[in-house]
Amino acid sequence: MTEASKVMPTASRARRDAGKVRWAIVGASQIARSWVAKAIQSVPDAELVAVVSRSADRGRAFADDLGIPVSATSLKSLLAETAIDAVYVSTNNDRHRDDTLEAAAAGLHVLCEKPLGLTLYDAVEMARTCDRAGVVLATNHHMRGAATHRAIRDLVLTGQIGRPLAARVMYCEYLPKELQTWRTKDKTQGGVIYDLTVHNVDVLRFVLADEPVEVMSMKASSLIGENGVEDQVQSIVNFASGLIAYMHEGQVFAHHETALEIHGTEGSIYGRGILDEAPSGRVYVRRGTEMTEIPVEPANLYATTIARFNAAVLHGDRPAATGWDGVASLATALAVRRSAQEGVRVSVPRFEKNPPVPVA
Repeated sequence: MTEASKVMPTASRARRDAGKVRWAIVGASQIARSWVAKAIQSVPDAELVAVVSRSADRGRAFADDLGIPVSATSLKSLLAETAIDAVYVSTNNDRHRDDTLEAAAAGLHVLCEKPLGLTLYDAVEMARTCDRAGVVLATNHHMRGAATHRAIRDLVLTGQIGRPLAARVMYCEYLPKELQTWRTKDKTQGGVIYDLTVHNVDVLRFVLADEPVEVMSMKASSLIGENGVEDQVQSIVNFASGLIAYMHEGQVFAHHETALEIHGTEGSIYGRGILDEAPSGRVYVRRGTEMTEIPVEPANLYATTIARFNAAVLHGDRPAATGWDGVASLATALAVRRSAQEGVRVSVPRFEKNPPVPVA
């Protein structure tokens, strides 16, 4: 047993008794810098105490810029000197599995950036390992923290548009130049499917309370994708209820408005400009020719996600998106990838808690 593992459980219990979750960020990423670090710092029962980066210079600069007390080059070295309760894993996609498993082995709760893993095998292993370790694993599907998305979910689940029959979701944006590195060049972990398709899948699962069962997709390297890395994809998705959805994800559209539509037997819901990091957009319900705006109180998506995560750690509540939600969104995204590659309809595997580990 390492010195860190001897110290951590006692210190962690004491802080949870005091109603505070001490956080470390693993991976000094742009999303962590722009959104998540500040969100953690804004939540009353959270304390951001450290950042871990394999680059000492990058980690120190990140910590200095954001007022974080400690920077370290590995989680192991951090735990030897600093007591924490939870980590936000914000490393490159190919690091998510290893960083999550290392944290779980140390008894730490984990909020992992999407995609949860690169394969279903990895994602299921992550979810199962955290379950067995008794730690919370959540997926950073931050759209669940949007007031607009929660309003749409409430409208659907309370029957305000009758039975949902069809949906459309379009998450199309232009990927900033500074992010056009491995995301647009590395076939093993880049591409719009790992970047945005997982989000659209989770948005539909969340607002519909329904599960994808089959997909048919096409993808393209239209503008910024290199080495065969896709920068847009379009899909038709069949859901368990019989609903049919259209999804479009793109990293090449500087002038495209994001949108979410749900069409039912008694009305339609239109969400305009609502897929973003910032709390933005409007929600409307249309019945016949009458369009009514639904009042929505904007809230920081990431702060809501952190608050829900802390409630899971401190009080046993459910995080906004669990590890198994991350498994589900990845399962559909990988079905989209296979469909687009092979030109065939692909069934989506279903995974409940503690399922058999898939072959691939």
